[in-house]
Amino acid sequence: MVDALSLAQTLIRCPSVTPEDAGALGVLEGELTALGFVCHPMRFEEKGTPAINNLYARFGTDGPNFCFAGHSDVVPPGANWKHGPFEAVVEDGVLYGRGAADMKSAIAAFVAASARVIAAGPVKGS
Repeated sequence: MVDALSLAQTLIRCPSVTPEDAGALGVLEGELTALGFVCHPMRFEEKGTPAINNLYARFGTDGPNFCFAGHSDVVPPGANWKHGPFEAVVEDGVLYGRGAADMKSAIAAFVAASARVIAAGPVKGS
């Protein structure tokens, strides 16, 4: 099973300030591939803007289709953090870090939920 908190901490520790990925997509690709997803790295480029890397992952090939969509990049962290923005500290049951509320912890929850559904198998659809 995938531990959502541990995965969220790993993602937060990737300082993926747009347009940098800082390893976050590699972390996700590793977790998803281990679950049986087929992963497709994607790169989006437009003249005058920095290139952005992304990841499309799919489990199965049949319908119906269910999709989680999110982003692993964050805006610059600014100042005055109780803990470092990329430390992923848990204190008094609260996870602190850039992306803890939007959206790295949600992506970790997507992956953990997917792992549970797959483990309960077989999955109808993709």
